[in-house]
Amino acid sequence: MDIILPVSCAIIAGIATWLITRSTFRTRLSAQEQALRNEAEGRILLIQKEMETQALLHQSELKAQTDLLKKENESLKEICEKEKANSAEMAKLAQENYEKALQEMKKTVVSSMTAETEKLLKTREKELKEGNQNTMDGILKPLKESITAMEKAMKDNADSHLKSTTELSEQLKQAVKEMQEKTSDVGRKADTLSEALTGKPKVQGCFGENFLDAILAGEGLQEGIHYTREAANDDLSRPDFVFHFKDGYEEKDLIVDSKVSLTAFVDYMNAATPEEKTAALDRHIKSVRKHIEELSRKEYAKKSAKSFADYVLMFMPRDMAFRVALEADPMLWQEAYQKNVLIATEQTIMPFLKIMQLTWNKYHQDTNTLKVTAAAQNMIDRVAAFYDSYIDLGKKLKSVYTSYNSGITKLKPEGPSITTSAKQVMELGIKRSKGKEFVVPEEMLEIGNADE
Repeated sequence: MDIILPVSCAIIAGIATWLITRSTFRTRLSAQEQALRNEAEGRILLIQKEMETQALLHQSELKAQTDLLKKENESLKEICEKEKANSAEMAKLAQENYEKALQEMKKTVVSSMTAETEKLLKTREKELKEGNQNTMDGILKPLKESITAMEKAMKDNADSHLKSTTELSEQLKQAVKEMQEKTSDVGRKADTLSEALTGKPKVQGCFGENFLDAILAGEGLQEGIHYTREAANDDLSRPDFVFHFKDGYEEKDLIVDSKVSLTAFVDYMNAATPEEKTAALDRHIKSVRKHIEELSRKEYAKKSAKSFADYVLMFMPRDMAFRVALEADPMLWQEAYQKNVLIATEQTIMPFLKIMQLTWNKYHQDTNTLKVTAAAQNMIDRVAAFYDSYIDLGKKLKSVYTSYNSGITKLKPEGPSITTSAKQVMELGIKRSKGKEFVVPEEMLEIGNADE
């Protein structure tokens, strides 16, 4: 997620920058084009007025000279007529020269304006392409880097999963070994509590629960997440522990009971004579078998909708208590198993705890993988949407170019166009209603092909 958020921000910022640059460019381009057209029209009008003024002045001077010659020498009528004819010819020639110069001036201005405009458009187009390329590079480069980093993260995650699985296997072996070493110490501590536990089943039950809870906490398991204590079932029964395993994204439960009575076992350990030991051992086996029968009748596994298996785990807080009973009655464990009860001690319960940790680790890794995949999919969707919008924008720009050039074709003064009709009406003396005089341009600027 630390990688995806900067990438998303970079993409949004790039798109916003591109839109702002595009709008600014189009506004400036329109303003520059209008300014060039206004300047060209102003120059043409100014030149036309100056030439008309000069022609009028020249005609006035000729007329004044002719009148003066008439008044001074009427006798030279033929000469005056000749001079008048020469003057008319000169005026006609001057008018022709004026019109010719005006046409050449118009062509020069239009050509200059067209060349400058095309040059400006090509420059702006080049700048726009370079800006777009830089924008795309700014977007795609971080994107490629993010995808590469994501692929590396997923590969590292897979390698880490394999490594963690191997390490957990080694840790499981080490934990079993350490647990065997700790069992002796736990046994010694349990011996000091045996007298206090004798004859008090409630206290014995609490001792078993607290003993198992200490083992779970020592393995890093958290109450409320990996297990719960004395949680009520739908039938209002309250098993001592419920272990929560992860099966993919579903949760499976394993019921655990820890209230095995150790009174007879304590008597066995404290017996002074072989007879007392035999009697205490017999009571201990009967107590264990009785507890197995009680757990079998309760059918915890069948009552739970999320049961991990068809059996319940019976925890005995003293490994020696189980081994003594098993040595005296080797079929005890098999009888319990046939009744869907598994007997576990502080040593044999460790594989269940490691399996629980493995299922939760796998669940967290799968969840993180889904999050990374979803983030990558979202990023790809955003890039695809950007490309779709960009392609659509290009199509619209191309359509605008085509429509503009089509309009220019319809305005050309050749053939039955609206420009030809306007010229014909203007020749009849119709002028623009207000503002500056309207002059039909000889040429109109066409925008280059969008495909070029």
